[in-house]
Amino acid sequence: MTAHLTLSFLGPLQPLAPALVVSGYFIVMLGVFALKSRLVGLPVDADVARRSASKLLGRYLRHYLMWLLRPYERALIRLRISPNAITMTSLVTAGLAGWALATGRFALGGWLFLFTGILDIFDGRVARATGQVSAGGAFFDSVMDRYSELLVFGGLAYFYRSSWAMLIVLAAAVGSVMVSYTRARAEGLGIHDVNIGTMQRPERLVYLGVTTALAPILETLVGHGSWPMFVPVVVALALLALSANVTAVRRIIFTIARLEQVQQKKPALGMVAPVAPVLPFRAASGARN
Repeated sequence: MTAHLTLSFLGPLQPLAPALVVSGYFIVMLGVFALKSRLVGLPVDADVARRSASKLLGRYLRHYLMWLLRPYERALIRLRISPNAITMTSLVTAGLAGWALATGRFALGGWLFLFTGILDIFDGRVARATGQVSAGGAFFDSVMDRYSELLVFGGLAYFYRSSWAMLIVLAAAVGSVMVSYTRARAEGLGIHDVNIGTMQRPERLVYLGVTTALAPILETLVGHGSWPMFVPVVVALALLALSANVTAVRRIIFTIARLEQVQQKKPALGMVAPVAPVLPFRAASGARN
């Protein structure tokens, strides 16, 4: 009864109280981070500084996220949690996110999807911090990431199965997988500079996850009219489908062009200087005389 009275000020948003608390935590901590950056200086994460800047997220938000997650990362290292265990937890979390989305629990599904991305950050950082980096671990992580994304998109597709929005979900799923596949296939062929385009996995996680987690607020307050439920999610999926597939096509064109350049250089690299004909022994002797 007391809890009900305490949350009564939320009105129709009472069922979303847990999601609102999580959202408030991130917002308040962003304010703390901004204040600390102004008074003491920006807390710079070495890993973020070393990597190329994200076109959509920017370095500031990535430094903020790493600053926010650093205590949890240190706890995982102290507890000696293996990177592969974190990866498997990420996969299970993605499965739970897919289930939540399939059953219409978008606030829960959105935050679980974001937590999947956070765990994906942890596994690589913990591996580097504890000296457990390996080719096998990187391969396992990459494959599980694809499964995780497909579980989430599968949940969205099931929820929108009776609506035209399902086609948008499928287009977004294809684009997301192809963005990763085109890069992996290009690197397998020796082309290692295909990190081009927008809506790479971090961007997909943040924008789709945040939109999905907060969409129920707008749904509760405004509704969806003649559109499918959770309109912001449908719009985010459409933008993701467009940008991800454009990125995949750009990578395909770029990789083909680079492979053709490599192919054109091969004959030049393989040319052998012409060998002078060997003269008969007598002619050679005469020439020396």
